[in-house]
Order: sequence, then structure tokens, then C-alpha cells
Amino acid sequence: MSQANLWAALQQSALVGSDRLAVPAILGTPDVSTPATVQTVQMALQQPVAPTGKVTGKVTAKVSTAAQVLRASAVAAVLERAGWVPGSQVQLSTALTAAARATAELRAAPADERLIALVEAVIADGPQDLLALSFAELDKAGLRLPHGLLVAALNQGRQSTELREWLLPVLGERGRWLAAQNPQWAYAAGVQETADPEQVWQEGSIAQRVSLLECEREGEPAKARARLEASLKELNAKERAPMVQALHKGLSMEDEPLLEKLLADRSKEVRENAAQLLSCLPVSAHSQRITAWLQAMLSQDDKGEWQIEPPIEGNKDWERDGIALQLPAYVKGERSWWLQQLVALTPVEFWQQTLDKSPEQLWEWSRRSDWKTALRQGWLRALDTQHDLRWLPLLQSMESDSRAQALLPPLLAQLSPEQREAMWMERLQRKQGQSALIDSLNNMDDSMGAVDLLSQGISQWVVDALYLATRGKQAQGNWHSWQADQAVLACARRLDASVLPRFADLWRTPVPEDDLPAASEAEPKEPVQGPNAEANAETIARLKAEQAARRARARLRPWDDERVLEQLNRIVDLRLALHAATLASPSS
Repeated sequence: MSQANLWAALQQSALVGSDRLAVPAILGTPDVSTPATVQTVQMALQQPVAPTGKVTGKVTAKVSTAAQVLRASAVAAVLERAGWVPGSQVQLSTALTAAARATAELRAAPADERLIALVEAVIADGPQDLLALSFAELDKAGLRLPHGLLVAALNQGRQSTELREWLLPVLGERGRWLAAQNPQWAYAAGVQETADPEQVWQEGSIAQRVSLLECEREGEPAKARARLEASLKELNAKERAPMVQALHKGLSMEDEPLLEKLLADRSKEVRENAAQLLSCLPVSAHSQRITAWLQAMLSQDDKGEWQIEPPIEGNKDWERDGIALQLPAYVKGERSWWLQQLVALTPVEFWQQTLDKSPEQLWEWSRRSDWKTALRQGWLRALDTQHDLRWLPLLQSMESDSRAQALLPPLLAQLSPEQREAMWMERLQRKQGQSALIDSLNNMDDSMGAVDLLSQGISQWVVDALYLATRGKQAQGNWHSWQADQAVLACARRLDASVLPRFADLWRTPVPEDDLPAASEAEPKEPVQGPNAEANAETIARLKAEQAARRARARLRPWDDERVLEQLNRIVDLRLALHAATLASPSS
């Protein structure tokens, strides 16, 4: 039984009862040949409980299997929290050697204790969407995480695969060594930073090898492809899938033979990745086969309007090219399912060339089709891989569609920073209305990458707009709302560090009472005296109270909520501390 399975078996015995499920025999007797953590659990299992009574005048110890299992489980839980799990290769009978220790650190930890405390607070309590930026800024400053934060940070990376890209560079040598001691952190284990490419490829973690492939694809795509192809037989499916996906960088027709071969891979994920990459090559044999099948489904009516009608029966030849004939349990309608998959693997330019329509016109054309949902979902899936900039205006107009908004960051990444911000500024200045600024800020945040920041120029414009909207005599928008909270928190994360002190003055500098925004509501008129004067007076009093409550709500801002205020202060303080560390870095 593997060491990881021992830990799982011990947990199961503790949960269901040792009388119903005995612990593995290997845990029964201490054995110096087993790893140190296993020996610790063995000793906890063997230790009897405290004396419980007297028999014929002698004190006896009652051995309770259940109590022993619980004690051993507690010991194992503490070991796990400390970064150890059964399976460590260090034995009590063997002294630690230099090879078992982490190599010397190449980077220093932050010297600012306040910065360390702020990073620790964000790792422990969030906001989670600040973690990637925090790690990226530490990396930019040439720093690593302090050793005391490694366990918590590694656990965060275990829960979020997206976070790993920015976490791995700041783990340091101790972090990589520690990750190798726990199978749950295996994603972060790897060779030291100074390793040469061949050592990284042979001994590095999956993430390190994928990163190596991506770097080589930028400058020497053929070398990276040859490296991957030569190692395919040695890699398992979990390793092959992300490495094949790395071919997206520098993709060209020279990659077609390898990708065609991977269409027959044993792993479903590898086959899907290969098919998606081939769909980015319009002249590839795979794309030609897919478009030929779709072409047969298209026709024009008497008025010249295009129609599409998927076949009633599936084609067995589809399966090799990545089209699943069998429906998933959550999908209804075979024909719609087949069409969606075919569209998803079709080069999006096929639709524009064949139907002679712009993306906006295609979207409108699908509205009149019985297969609207299949077409639209297929296009969005295709754009997830193909990143065609011609679809950017349409996706930006679909502000309420989360699928469309999720596609924006990779598309916008193809634009220069100046082009992106010019587009955002045009939208900020063009859109007017009560909630225009709030909506624009949230949409802008959604379309940015995890660690993207705004330039100083647009940041200054946003801060000026916030002052005007929240501190003028008349409030512009509903600032007492969840959307407003998210917009202000997004500003704290995205604004250029140079404007953060003035941004923080929005809540740190009190506003004079006379300058507070006031609700523009007319006072209820005094009632005409008469037989119902008393009832009218009560009604007026109630209306005045309701009006006063509305005025009070109109003056509320996101930072008037203690939870939002705490997050704002934490984000701003951490970002300013990180900015100071970056400025102090020798590489700055």
C-alpha cells in the first residue's frame, strides 16, 4: 500500500469506526525502516490511553482502538499542516543530509514587516483576486515569499490552477523543496532556478516543463516541437495535455503533422487540444474536413438567405476529428450537439468568407435560425482558442453575457496598451447616465487579465471621475449597491500605484457636511386642515421619515460598509507597500 493510501485509510478508519474498518497492518508496529512521519503515527497508535480503573488492586491501562486511531489521526493532521505527509523519505534513523535540505535561496524575502503582514492577511482572508497581482509584484521586485507563508500559499495554489502561474516564481528554493514533500503540492515541485533547460526538461515539474516549452516556442518553435515529440512516449496523459496546449504559441503549419498524429492519442484531453489547435490553422487538413462537412449543411433559399440544417444521423468519421457522437448526460438534442461541436472546431473566418457577413451580421443571422443556440455556443467556443480580433466589437457589446466577457482578456492582449486604453477611454467618455461609470468600471475590470494594471493617465481620469460622482452636490449613480462596491474594489486593484494615495483620500479624508451629496426630492406639502387633519399629519410624518431614510441611503458610499472599507484599506496598503518594494529593488 502506498504511503498516500495509508493516510487515506487512517482517515477512513477514524470516520467510520475502527471496529468496522481496521487500520492497515503496517501502522501496527513501529518500524525504523519506514519514513519518519509513518513512525510517528505508529507510535501514536501503540500508546495506550490513560489508566482508567483498578483490578485486584493493580492499576491497568485500557487499550481503546478508537482512541488510538483518533490520536494517530490528530498526529497525522498536525504533520500535514506542517507540510509533512506519510511518504516523506526522511527517516528517524537517518540524519538529515545536505541533499535532503533545500538549496540556498537565490532571492530575498521582503524586509518590510508590514508588507509581510499584509501579504499574509491576503493569503489567509483575501480578497482572492488580489493574490495573483501580489505574487506578480513580488516577482517584479525580485523577491520571494517568506518561509512562514509557504504552506498557506501552496494550499492556495492547490485550490486554484490559475494562480500557479504567478505563485511558482516567488516560492523560492525552500518552497520547491517543501512542495516535493507533499503530493498535494506536487504541482510546485521542481528543479532550482539556475537549472539549465535540459535539466528542467528531465527533472522539473509539469509547470516548469510547460513554461520551458512556451519560452522556446517564442524563439525556436521547431526546437520546442521536436523536444515534445521526442518525449511523447515517456509522458503520461496528465503531462501531455498541457504540453500540447503550449504549442499554441508560435503555431504554424509546420506543427500540423504532429497535431494530426495526436488526434489518435489515447487521452481524450490531448485529442481535444490537438483538434482545437488545428482549428486555428484554416488550411490544415483537419480544418478542411470540418468545413467541408459544414458546407454540406448550408444552403440558400429562393431569396438568397442562408440556411443551415445539421444531419439527422452522425458521421463516424467525425470522431477522429474531435466530434463526439455520444451525447453527455446534461445535453439534449443530438443534432444541436453535433452542430455545436462542428462550429467550435471550424475556423471562424470560414463563416465570414462563406456567408459574406461580419460577426455582428452572423450573430443576427443566427437569431433567425432554428439552431441559434448551437451556432452561438459553437462560435464562442471557437473564439476561446482562435482569438479573432474581428469579433472584439461584438463581444464588447454583449456586456450581460458572461461567456462573451470571459473571452475579452486574450483578445485585448493582442492590442497594444495604448490601443486598449484608447478604446476604454472612448467608452468611458461616451457612456453617460446614472450608472454609466459604475458599469464601465466593472466591464473594464472583467475584460482585463489577472495582473493587468491601468496606466497613470487613465487612472488619473478614473479618480477624477470618482471624486465628481461621489463628492459633488448631486450623486452620479447608485453608489449604495453591490455593483458600486465591486467597481470601487476593482479600482483599488487596477489603478496605477501613483494615484492610490489620492484614491484612498475618498474615504480617508472626511467630507464637510455641507459638501455631501443630497437627494433632490421635494418636501411633502403640509396638508390642508380639515376633518382628517390628524390622519394627514401622520401620513406627512411617515413620508418625511421615508424621505429622510432615502436621503441617508443616497449619501452612503461603498466605504461606508465596514467589510468593503476593510478590503479597500488592505488592497491599497498592500499595493503601495509592493510598489515601494519594487522601487527599492536593484533591478528597478
